[in-house]
Amino acid sequence: FEVATTEGRTPIKQDEKKGVLREFKKGDIFFNYGCFPRTWEDPRHVSADTGYPGDNDPLDVCEIGLRQIQTGEIRPVKVLGVLAMIDDDETDWKVVVIDAEDRWASELNDVADVERLLPGTISLIREWFRTYKIPDGKPPNKFALGEKCMSAEYAYGVVRETHGAYRKLLASGGHDELHLPREPSALRELDRDGAFLDELCPPGPVAVAA
Repeated sequence: FEVATTEGRTPIKQDEKKGVLREFKKGDIFFNYGCFPRTWEDPRHVSADTGYPGDNDPLDVCEIGLRQIQTGEIRPVKVLGVLAMIDDDETDWKVVVIDAEDRWASELNDVADVERLLPGTISLIREWFRTYKIPDGKPPNKFALGEKCMSAEYAYGVVRETHGAYRKLLASGGHDELHLPREPSALRELDRDGAFLDELCPPGPVAVAA
């Protein structure tokens, strides 16, 4: 299931590829999979860190808490890190988060905490996304940044950048067939969202560890 970005009110529905409903032949995932609203991975922008453009979708989120979240449910989360997956020569960020009300939330503040307290979790997420297309006869996906899961600080920079891209998308009137609100100015708290992200991750480059 994905957000249908080209349909009115962008419903959550089973994705299609060339008119055929998509299914994961690899099987179910062990984490909650969703997205951050009001973000956009701009296909016209090539990331300096990955060398590839965005995938024209909202920013993907992998929530690693204990509770299964229902489709369409909105949850507050803590950002912990991010993986830079490369899918069909497009940057497809995977932000790793924890439900703010999860039993582990108070103990997890960065990817290093995940590796220390929940060892193997990041590796399992990476390998699931690396291999999920193989049953369809496709090659494994790649990861940029040395396949490293980047820090929470870096991840907040990705969220900030993709939120900025979404705001530019609104101001420009759209891209391809993406469905946008008829009155972008009516979106509530858009400026608040930007100010919140600026506070968490001030404008400027975030260092990339070698």
